[in-house]
Amino acid sequence: MKRILVAAAALVLLAGCVSNKNLAGDASGMTFVYQPNVPVVGGPKLPVKVAVLPFKDGTEDFTKRGSVFDAENLVFNLAKSGIDGIINPLIPELWAKAFADDMAASGSFRAVRFVYSPSELADEEFYIEGTLEKAYAAGGWTRPSEYVLGFRAVRKADNKLVWEKKVVREPMSRKSDYDGCGTRMRCMADRSHAAMNLVMQGMFAEARTDLMAALGYPSGDRAGRDAAGEGISTPRDTESLEQTIERILKAK
Repeated sequence: MKRILVAAAALVLLAGCVSNKNLAGDASGMTFVYQPNVPVVGGPKLPVKVAVLPFKDGTEDFTKRGSVFDAENLVFNLAKSGIDGIINPLIPELWAKAFADDMAASGSFRAVRFVYSPSELADEEFYIEGTLEKAYAAGGWTRPSEYVLGFRAVRKADNKLVWEKKVVREPMSRKSDYDGCGTRMRCMADRSHAAMNLVMQGMFAEARTDLMAALGYPSGDRAGRDAAGEGISTPRDTESLEQTIERILKAK
C-alpha cells in the first residue's frame, strides 16, 4: 500500500511547466528548498527597503481528503501536512521566507529581509503580509492542484495599506512527468520539488511585478528619478491631483 501511496503522491505536485533543466532537481529527500528566480538584469530598481512578515494560514482545516485508491479525488493540504516520502509540509512561514528570498535575489529593491514579527522592523519603508489561502495538491490526472496567495503591503510610516494582490495557480499533473523514475522515490521527489519550485517562482514574479507598479515606479521613468535621488514617491493609486502634478514637475 505504501508503494501505491508514494506513486499517487508523487503525481500531485507536478505541473505542466517542468522544463528539462529543472527535471533533475537538487532536493534532498523530502526537504523542500526554494530556489529563487534569476536576478532581473537591467530592470527597474526601487530605492526602498522591504520586510516580509510570516504569512497566515488561510487554508481549510484538513490534511488529506480522499483515498489513495481513488486518486482522482485525493487532495493533500500541503500547508498542514507533507506527503510521505515526497515532500515536507509547505507551511505559510516557508512561503513567506521564500518570497523574501525571491525579492532579495531579484535585485529590484534596495534591501529585502524576512522578519518574524513587527517588533523586528527597523528602517524598512514597507512591510509585506500574506495569507496562504490554498495549497492543495491533487492526486490524480483529471483535476488541477490549487495554490492561492493573498499579499498586502503596508507603509511603515503611517501603517497605510498601499498594495493588495491575490495570485492563483492551478497546475495539472502529467503521467509523462515521471518517465524514467520507476519506483525510485528520490527521483519522484526531486521532480516534484522542481515543479513546485517553478510554481512558486511564477507566483512570486507576478506578485513582485505588481507590487513595483503599485509603488509608482514604472520602468519608463524610473531611471531619471533614481538619478535625481528623489527616493520613494506616493503610490500612484493614492495620489491626489496636486501630488501628481508636483511629481511630474519635479521629474522634469
